[in-house]
Amino acid sequence: MTNNNNALARFTVPTEKRAAIAELTKVPTVSPMVLGLLIASTGGVIVTNVLAVLGHLSLGWACLLNTFLMYWQFTVAHDSIHRSAAKNQKLNDLFGHIGIATFAPQITLGIFRWAHIQHHRFTNGPKDPDNWMHGAAWSLPLRWMLLEIGYLLFIVKSKDPIAMRHLRGALRNTAITVAIAAVLTYMGYGTEVLLLWFIPSRLTFILVGFVFFWLPHVKDDVESELDLTLATSMRLGQEWLMTPVCQFHNYHLIHHLFPTMPAYQHVKAWQLLKPELMQRNLQIQYNFAIQPTVHMSH
Repeated sequence: MTNNNNALARFTVPTEKRAAIAELTKVPTVSPMVLGLLIASTGGVIVTNVLAVLGHLSLGWACLLNTFLMYWQFTVAHDSIHRSAAKNQKLNDLFGHIGIATFAPQITLGIFRWAHIQHHRFTNGPKDPDNWMHGAAWSLPLRWMLLEIGYLLFIVKSKDPIAMRHLRGALRNTAITVAIAAVLTYMGYGTEVLLLWFIPSRLTFILVGFVFFWLPHVKDDVESELDLTLATSMRLGQEWLMTPVCQFHNYHLIHHLFPTMPAYQHVKAWQLLKPELMQRNLQIQYNFAIQPTVHMSH
């Protein structure tokens, strides 16, 4: 949440660059990145599952392939959360529902949206639900794997009425998901449920937790209301690899400055605002570094 009395808690786009930023922030009729990833990921998972069930692909390889395919649903879900997947909000949310259902049908778009917006409002602060993603090194994979448990505990503790309403929807989805898994297991498809959905889903949570929740905030000791540009990182170097792998969130600071900007516009926004941002306090992860280098303005 922005503290208007603290200049470090906000970033003002220079007047001469506001039109360009407004253009980059504009929500497209349909995000080509979201649509492409949704078709490739959801379609790929369906094809993989069919081939595996019919015996044309081993369950082990199908498990790995589904993990890879599900990982790319992050942008589908994330941009839908920020209402930047499509201009029509019903279509935007449909993309999000399908994307999330592909790897985590027990979660709803609504509860994910509520929790993620809280993260943006209170980044690195005590009211940030993503604090769950940080802890002792040995606990990190478990924390990432059990993301929805962290959100559940946070919501129950917060007693936020909107969150509680979304929680009821998520509990309904969870009950339906468990029931379907139980029926399939009873019918003799328990191994398929385990290897085609459950394990790939958990591995996807680990990957998403590491790349998108933990890594950009590995230095989480500065709250955004104290210093907006020091509360999250930029990753510079090896962009040919890191930009696609991180789905443009190697420019994670840009996302926190302009949350509704489609992910594929982050590069242009960084190039446009780099002179101004380099005058601010920044944490930059160079190349493949985990820990950022902190650059303090002078």
